[in-house]
Amino acid sequence: MQNQVIDFYTSLRQIFVVCDCCGEIFSKLYQKERPTIDWKEKIDKEISRLDVLEEKLNEKIELAREAAREAGRRVADKFVKKIDPIFSPLKLNPNDAKVIFHPVDFIVFNGMNSNSGDITIKNLVLLDKKNRTGEYQKIQRSIDSAVNKLNYEWLTLRVEENGRIIEE
Repeated sequence: MQNQVIDFYTSLRQIFVVCDCCGEIFSKLYQKERPTIDWKEKIDKEISRLDVLEEKLNEKIELAREAAREAGRRVADKFVKKIDPIFSPLKLNPNDAKVIFHPVDFIVFNGMNSNSGDITIKNLVLLDKKNRTGEYQKIQRSIDSAVNKLNYEWLTLRVEENGRIIEE
């Protein structure tokens, strides 16, 4: 009787089973030797082949996007150098600058937004657009003296999403 059942399903060439755990459809019923490739196996192989091709295509697209992004970055940097009279002549990246206006116009975290991928801050530059006199100059000399004597303390504060300020 068992041979007759197996012969019946073999003549139909397929039995499809749905896995209770993952819901995958598969057919693996055969006796002694594996039957010829059926339409389900052909579809599964084609889907696998297409998945590999899609992955390769996505990698090529990402490489092309990165190349376009880099080219755009270079073009943008050239335009910025043409119109930037403050930072470019000093070989500073304008994206590294933060405006504070008093006691100096800008503080530049040199290297913070490096296009090379290295985001190590090389130095801090306190930058003023023009020569100051009087009270400004006195404050700036005081800052210069404190930095030269290493008479300062670095404190990092973070503003959380809820607005609370925390010290690191």
